[in-house]
Amino acid sequence: MAVREGLRLCRMCSADVSAGVGYLVVGTSREGRRRVFGRFLICEGCYVRGAPDPVTGLSRPDAARQAGGVRWFELLGRGPALAPEPCVGCGLVVVRRAEALLKGVTCSRACRTSLTRKRHGGRGSGRPCGSCGQPVTVGRADSVYCDARCRQKAYRRRKARRIPDAGGGGELLAALAPFVVAPGRGISKALYKALYSLHVAHQGGHGQQEPLARLTAMDPERVRLPDTQEGRRLRAALRGMRGV
Repeated sequence: MAVREGLRLCRMCSADVSAGVGYLVVGTSREGRRRVFGRFLICEGCYVRGAPDPVTGLSRPDAARQAGGVRWFELLGRGPALAPEPCVGCGLVVVRRAEALLKGVTCSRACRTSLTRKRHGGRGSGRPCGSCGQPVTVGRADSVYCDARCRQKAYRRRKARRIPDAGGGGELLAALAPFVVAPGRGISKALYKALYSLHVAHQGGHGQQEPLARLTAMDPERVRLPDTQEGRRLRAALRGMRGV
């Protein structure tokens, strides 16, 4: 199986490890102003340079385990070091320590997720989807939603429950009127669709949660609106929905 692109480079020296052996270690990496603890792959050269001396057993200086904002401490795991084994997810040859519950060597979170799905046959949880109510028949055994679309719909509904109806006192409905009666007035297609859906739902007396959720998910500072009195009024109404 081919190695995924994101797993071929050593985090220390950026050398290609796909043709050799990758060492799965724990350590920290700098992300902005923070140092984040995690697991990552390094090449054999970087591991040998920073591992304890095989003759004396003495630890090497910390500088031997640091490069480019990354610092590693030891091999991942608590037991003895395992012989090089191919990752069950991508096929990359990996060295790590043993674990009592280890059921297959994996080199990344993506490969661990892939292994979990293989164990359960990708049959899903069988429970009703949290969005559409249909049984979840694909994905992991703890899947809550059918797919990404249902997950997004559920997120929008949660957002809609936190906002007042129609932007508070109907200000949003009044502000959107000039843009839905005359399409193409300097606004994006996505914004127009959301405004029109809210307008139709209000006129027909239907539920407004879905269109309100779509509008709430949009950043009022980044949506394309004309620099007119009507555009500024609509932008202010969108800000009011999000409490900005």
